[in-house]
Amino acid sequence: MKNAIFNKTVKVSWLIMLAVLVSFSSCKKDPVVVTPAIVLDGIYVNGAATASSDFSAKQMMKVARNEVTQADRAKLFELYIPIKAGTAGFNIVEVKGSTKTVYGPDADFAVVTTPTNDEPHSGVFSRGTAVVSANKFTVAKDGFYHVVIDMEVHKIVVAEVHWGLIGAATPNGWGGSTDLTESAFNISKMSWTISNMELRGGDWKFRYSNGWKIELDTAFDLGGGNKGIKVNTNLGDAVATLIPGGANIVNAAPGIYTIDLTYELGIGYKATATKTADLPLTNWTGVICDAVGSGVSVDNASAIPDPSSWGWGNKLLADGAPTKNGDVYTWTWTNITLEANEGFKLRTENGVAPTSGGANFDAGFSAVDVANSSTNVADNGGNLSVTVKAAYTITLTIDAGNSDAKKIIIQ
Repeated sequence: MKNAIFNKTVKVSWLIMLAVLVSFSSCKKDPVVVTPAIVLDGIYVNGAATASSDFSAKQMMKVARNEVTQADRAKLFELYIPIKAGTAGFNIVEVKGSTKTVYGPDADFAVVTTPTNDEPHSGVFSRGTAVVSANKFTVAKDGFYHVVIDMEVHKIVVAEVHWGLIGAATPNGWGGSTDLTESAFNISKMSWTISNMELRGGDWKFRYSNGWKIELDTAFDLGGGNKGIKVNTNLGDAVATLIPGGANIVNAAPGIYTIDLTYELGIGYKATATKTADLPLTNWTGVICDAVGSGVSVDNASAIPDPSSWGWGNKLLADGAPTKNGDVYTWTWTNITLEANEGFKLRTENGVAPTSGGANFDAGFSAVDVANSSTNVADNGGNLSVTVKAAYTITLTIDAGNSDAKKIIIQ
């Protein structure tokens, strides 16, 4: 009887010990598995002065258009990005599989003090050579920048970006930008805005720092007679689909507008143009207009070389200030000699807004009343043109009561 009780006690003890062992085994933690971050092949802007020192896909550079051909160039890369000032800086890093090649500035990388006419003239930009180096690119102040590198010629540009609007529909016309108000500095997202702006019928674009393009290399042979590597500093096409170097944005609904432009790393640009009110009727009384371009013949006794920022051919004033009939204003050029197959436009004098009354504009072939014009009149890339050199009479009418609709008759 004692042995039976003993054996039963031993079995119970073993069961308790087994339960304890199972309990301890079940409490043992699973090993932590660390999955290495996947870094995609590409060109990165990388450093402590940016939003990330890691290889964030948001900071991967994109293939850019070469402004010379307005076509993508496979070796040309760009990224708009907020950058902090200071020595922390950043590098350009090329990732190919497990190989990471780090680029920094060569000795020739410096601030550009004498930009070309088409390059930015407000805000600082630097240009030079990128070499394999851990040395950092740096900027002098916190801000929003355009970083561009060509991986074939290893030229790089870092340009300070301040957005504005330009074009016939804007207050300053094509002669100068209307600045947008910039948000406070933010390392990943920034915005620009303007309210209560008169946006008239016509075309316009976003452009930064009062420039159209930046040159990286002027001599590089692209083939087909094209030379140079340049990057666009403007956005066009449409408000909803902004494209660097895209076509002019056309405003078909004149009015008072609020325009907003935002940029976020990894997302890019988004813009809105919201009409908040109608334009008041324009008073064009006393506004002077000129015809300008290579199509305006030097044979016209009063023609002079175009003194405006356009610098295009010759300028000839209309016969005088406009006549007025109701809300319709009419300018006339009597016996203006036009060269064959050359372009010209009609505009407010020198392409700028008049000192009083009116608003800046320039008008081309889209405004021509073809049915009532000479059959010699032709479209020259959106400009006016004639196929036969001769003396013509041109009338330009603007209907202030119809959103300043323009009509040109050439006879």
